[in-house]
Amino acid sequence: MAPHPVFRREWAMPSADTFDIPPIAALVKRALITSSVSIDPFARNKLWATHTNDLNPKTNAEHHLDAVEFLRLLEGRGVKADLLIFDPPYSPRQIAECYQEAGKKVGMRDTQSARLYSECRDAAMPVLSENAIVISCGWNSVGMGKGRGFELVEILMVCHGGAHNDTIIVVEQRNAETQPSFQWG
Repeated sequence: MAPHPVFRREWAMPSADTFDIPPIAALVKRALITSSVSIDPFARNKLWATHTNDLNPKTNAEHHLDAVEFLRLLEGRGVKADLLIFDPPYSPRQIAECYQEAGKKVGMRDTQSARLYSECRDAAMPVLSENAIVISCGWNSVGMGKGRGFELVEILMVCHGGAHNDTIIVVEQRNAETQPSFQWG
């Protein structure tokens, strides 16, 4: 593991599709190059990962399940991924919009983003390899965390200007005793 995590700040136009933002797309593509098996539980129309899912059946994702159900499906199939791309809806409003676009009823419990993120991260643990990389996207830098055995590798903060929230990308690697599988920066 690098002695200090890499921290970068870049500027780019905002987009509802996170991976259409050039500096974020470049970071994810760098990770995908060295990945053997990757998972994206909130893929929308990006088919970059080996296993893709999106709640909305109108998207191009391979599966259209609740993210936790998708991760449990992969666990049942014995999938072990070395890369998890975690780009959930960032706010209760965005969560509600995703459910509504998918034609699903949404309640107050469904829009609790902290609960959603925690349940998804916990469900991802059994499908992640010993040295897995996790790329978490959002408006905070929480990520998987030390409590789940992850060490911070990089933070990319993308400023969108004006009154837009920055998009924060956190890259972590499981098992602090190992070296990153590729160079960041």
